[in-house]
Amino acid sequence: MKMDRSTRLNIRSQNFVMGLILTILLALAAYASHRYQVRWDWTKGGRHTLAEQSVKAVKAFPEGLTMTVYIQERGDRRQQIQDLMEKYQVINPSMTIRYVDPDLDPAAARQAEVAVYGTVILRAGEKTEKITEASEEAVTNGLIRLSKGSAKTIRFVSGHGEHPLDETPDGGGGKDRFAYTQAKALLKGEGYGVEGINLAEAEKVPENTSVIVLAGPRKPLLDIERQRLKTWLDAGGRLLVMQGPGSDAGLEAMLKEHGVTFLKGVTLDPAAQMIGGSASTPLISRYTVQHPITKGMSAATIFPDSGGIDLETPPADSKEQRIRLLEGAARGWLETGDLASGQVEFNPEQDRKGPIVIGVAVESGKQRLVVTANSNFLADAYVGALGNADLFLNMARWLAEDENFIAIKPKEVQDGGLNLPGADAVLLFWGLVVLIPVLLVGIGATIWLKRRRR
Repeated sequence: MKMDRSTRLNIRSQNFVMGLILTILLALAAYASHRYQVRWDWTKGGRHTLAEQSVKAVKAFPEGLTMTVYIQERGDRRQQIQDLMEKYQVINPSMTIRYVDPDLDPAAARQAEVAVYGTVILRAGEKTEKITEASEEAVTNGLIRLSKGSAKTIRFVSGHGEHPLDETPDGGGGKDRFAYTQAKALLKGEGYGVEGINLAEAEKVPENTSVIVLAGPRKPLLDIERQRLKTWLDAGGRLLVMQGPGSDAGLEAMLKEHGVTFLKGVTLDPAAQMIGGSASTPLISRYTVQHPITKGMSAATIFPDSGGIDLETPPADSKEQRIRLLEGAARGWLETGDLASGQVEFNPEQDRKGPIVIGVAVESGKQRLVVTANSNFLADAYVGALGNADLFLNMARWLAEDENFIAIKPKEVQDGGLNLPGADAVLLFWGLVVLIPVLLVGIGATIWLKRRRR
């Protein structure tokens, strides 16, 4: 093509327009990236993404909140904490983050009574919450406590051989594996107050009680205790009853009114043996999506030494909602024979074929009731297994009418990042950040000059 003055002017005009358009697009992209924070997490396990629980917790403050982080400017954890806080801010842009170096501003740290680097103070309106560990779990639990205001109280019934809430020695001098110390810690971490209650001594259930838990009593409640419990439940109380084959709360008549009957026997699940477990420890991996407690549950749960429950359909004129929450041992049965013999097999005349119902939920107005045919799943020996802790917290939240926070509890995500020693990191930086871009620019400039000389 013949290059005259008009042609060159035309090409230069086109290049100028293309350059101008490219500059405008880059400017718009830069403005949009600054104005709207959008992230994509392509890492395995989503280690840069907040758990659903955390997302719900920070969204509970649509009018904004302030996070004040007391951390050294050049501290090792500064960047890690900053990355975490920014994840919350992306979900709730109205959130404000402030960083205070306790060494540079000791008066502010003293006024806030900060004693540990990494302390975070959450503030929403007049309410504040202080946490001393800047992890996702701690921050999310702090947000939940902040949104609740005053703590709700969950009371565990005592006096009948229930699972102890505090550490107690077993017969061999070790810790009691069936204590509920971890369950208690989980509830406190969610901002609940946890206390015991002896229904024989209390004239009535205290008014500030949100939930009553009856965990594996070995002896039946007294008549006066049953009456006090029933009066409270009928008045719109929320009750969690966990009773395995070895337990007896003496609540048959009360639970029968809600269509719940404990079945005799121990649930056996041969499928549990195939994955290395015991047949008497049924595993549940599929849940009903019709109830807030199990909706969203994906992790399996185990129930060592579990019984079974029969749940009747409510009468047609009843407003009560009855849901089978937990069903397991689809290929197993409810064994009514003696397990001590070591030789058991399904007897169709005596045993009930699976699936066996292990947990149910009943709701009528303000009244809420959860019943499980197992109390061991919450003991220290098993509560950390698979999704047991998540299931229990979902039960507690639903009973306490905190279902907005029912989700999967944030878990520690193992760092799958790439750690390089100093020399390799420097080589990688110069190679990827400097050398390759310079080569690309050089090649582009060479091609441009060759074309220009034609």
